[in-house]
Amino acid sequence: MKDTDCGHPATITELRGTAEQGRLVLAGVLDRLDGAFPAAARRHRLGPGAHLVPLGGGSSLLIALAPATASREGWSGQLVLSATVLNRSGLGDAEVAKALACLQSVPFTGSECEAFGEQLPLLAGLPRRVPDKPLRGCGLLLAGHLLSDLVVQAQTLIALGARPETMTVLDRGRPHKFRRRVEAHLAALGIAVLPASDVETALRLHAARVMEPSVVLDDGGLVAPALALLAPELLPAYRGLVEQSMAGVEVLEGLGADLPLPVFNVARSRVKRGIEAHWIAESVVRAIRELLPGEGFDGAPALVIGFGTVGEQVAAVLRAQRMRVAVFDSEWPRLLAAHEAGYLTSPEVPALLDGHRPLLIVSSTGRTGLGGEDLDFLAGDCFVASVSGRATEIDLPGLARRATRVEDLGRVGMRYLLPAGPVTVLAAGLPVNLPRGDAASAAPARQSDLTMAAVVWGACALARPGHGFAPGPDMAATDASIAESGLVERYYGLYGAGVGAGVRGRSRSRAGGSGEGARAGAGAAGHGTARRSRGRARISEV
Repeated sequence: MKDTDCGHPATITELRGTAEQGRLVLAGVLDRLDGAFPAAARRHRLGPGAHLVPLGGGSSLLIALAPATASREGWSGQLVLSATVLNRSGLGDAEVAKALACLQSVPFTGSECEAFGEQLPLLAGLPRRVPDKPLRGCGLLLAGHLLSDLVVQAQTLIALGARPETMTVLDRGRPHKFRRRVEAHLAALGIAVLPASDVETALRLHAARVMEPSVVLDDGGLVAPALALLAPELLPAYRGLVEQSMAGVEVLEGLGADLPLPVFNVARSRVKRGIEAHWIAESVVRAIRELLPGEGFDGAPALVIGFGTVGEQVAAVLRAQRMRVAVFDSEWPRLLAAHEAGYLTSPEVPALLDGHRPLLIVSSTGRTGLGGEDLDFLAGDCFVASVSGRATEIDLPGLARRATRVEDLGRVGMRYLLPAGPVTVLAAGLPVNLPRGDAASAAPARQSDLTMAAVVWGACALARPGHGFAPGPDMAATDASIAESGLVERYYGLYGAGVGAGVRGRSRSRAGGSGEGARAGAGAAGHGTARRSRGRARISEV
């Protein structure tokens, strides 16, 4: 960031941790500067937590680590790591960015990791419930966003037996605020982080590094096409694939026999369809309202494009908030289901855009939901939001071609001035409920917790020899495995248990049951800890 008062390039990284953890972070920053700038070794200590680091050419970096302002209750555990470039005349922009990146790319402290784990008790608690370390001797290829959830997922996978040097993360490249710190943390663990923009190269690099058979933890069908079509000779090195998104399932279905691997299909599991979709929908609508706090949506027309698992729930939440909702889906059974549910429907998007004139359009198809000639029917003075992880969900290039001017609205998104009026694409076309920039995380921790725990459970299932999964998406085996995991019961205990839950647990214990359901009771101490953690403020992706 830029210090507008003095004109010096500067950056601030906020941490949470003890004084000792802060000192370790600062030592790591100084080591990185020593490696990046030969002159940095001649640094001067100005006082506790303060250093003046020469960068060469007469330029220097002023670094300070200090506690954040204390509240009435005392020190909050917050630390502020700041740096300012002084006399930058001898440095180019690239060198300035490299110096500041040494402070922006710091691993998380132990306190931060503990807080992240408390936000995701189902995921973090899996190693206690699966003591046989089924991921020992198994490589892992993960696709996802560099969010704090991924730190907990990686640490859980390691605790379940995976070795960091056999793990590869494909970064989907979204501009989340913690992105650099997550990448630095994974690298410090020994996990390779590669761009998802070149999956074939990532597959070949993973194969060169990892001798063990691997499992793919995919999100959005990123890995499957490259593995099946561009590097099919690597298929025998994989035991299976876990997919958590409907967009990814559609990709898998398109591959058919070209992907002869077992698929743990979390996306279509009862857990995903029955529980997570509702929380995603609520987080989407809440995020939209937070981005547009002054906009009146009550009684206004809305259009939901895509009546799949999530789109159906988004439509229901919007209708519950008194919006007049229309629905489009390209598949006749879904369109008929929307009609039977009482929504205004049409088999053509232009008819709904022209006749319903929606103030809010939410697209949830997993492909391009709003684009092409349909854009010509936008009435203007409307807002468009994406729920999909696909960058092409909204045809942004098509909007730009039709616009007389494009305005950057910061965290709100982009406004396209069309002949019919302005169209504002919220979050610049990114999934509106994902953390980004200076926006807090809109999705509740429990939604991520259940899905990520199911994904890791699926990886454990596929890693075991003789897992019993047939090639292709095996829904029966997936649902049976998740049912055996006890995750749904534990989810209910953490987030929804009411009167009598303890009595039922004691009755089952007295019955002397065995198997996963009984073993779940062994984590009672962890259960209580996790329930208490619900009252803690979540570390937001800000």
